[in-house]
Amino acid sequence: MKVDKIYLDLSTTDISPILIRSYVYNLDGEDWTHEPFDERYIENYEFEYIVKSEGHMIHEGKHYALRPGDLCFKRPGEKTQGIKPYSCYTVIFKMTNKDYDTPFQPYYQNEILDKNPHVYQVKNHKYFEMLFKMILDEYINETESSPIKIKSYLLDIIFTLYEEIKENYLPSSPYYGKISKAIEFIEKNFQNKILLEDIASHVDSSPFYFHTVFKQTMGLTPNEYLMKYRINYAKQLLLLTNDSITDIAIKSGFGSSSYFCYCFKKYMHTTPHNYRKLHKIS
Repeated sequence: MKVDKIYLDLSTTDISPILIRSYVYNLDGEDWTHEPFDERYIENYEFEYIVKSEGHMIHEGKHYALRPGDLCFKRPGEKTQGIKPYSCYTVIFKMTNKDYDTPFQPYYQNEILDKNPHVYQVKNHKYFEMLFKMILDEYINETESSPIKIKSYLLDIIFTLYEEIKENYLPSSPYYGKISKAIEFIEKNFQNKILLEDIASHVDSSPFYFHTVFKQTMGLTPNEYLMKYRINYAKQLLLLTNDSITDIAIKSGFGSSSYFCYCFKKYMHTTPHNYRKLHKIS
């Protein structure tokens, strides 16, 4: 069977994922046989998040050994075959709200989507697994707000994956040594008060020079990177713990609950309390 892919350019602002189906496969590990699934062609877009695995995947002619924490990204018209045993969460979705009278969705070309490899080992296993669990929960227990929540979770997967992958392109940067050392410093010390001067001093640079090369390489300032890291850490605590807002503010490096709430609302367009209320699985 030959599939003619329909290639279309897609702007990032037009990425608007619509869930078709969400399910979990073999999470209890009952089927731990070493058998292949049938080969198939991907009709929509799919993410698979691997939870446990001794299995493999053959995708577009390439062989991948699957590991816990692998995120598999599959696009329309691609040929795939899974080989047991493994367990995973799967989401199948459209990339936009447009409908096409074809069996396969368009293969959208976009800077963010094109950087995604077929298989990627994510850094933050708990956060990605949490997103897949929340999608599944909303899919099974659908309410009026479920489509909006699911879209936000899918976007979170797409853009968090992109940010992780973008960091992995650092070795090609002439500033790789300084930037990677700075990121390591930020991620180790984000719970403390950090100034631009502290980071610049750690990498033996002037604040002005460091600020310039960091933004040039990463696409955001050191302070924006620090803030984003703190917000993402706080989001995990809001959803995975019962810690108070004040405790989360301190643990995330904000110093006070009032400043934390101000920053969280600025970046997430909702309060920490409402974010937890809307998204935490009870």
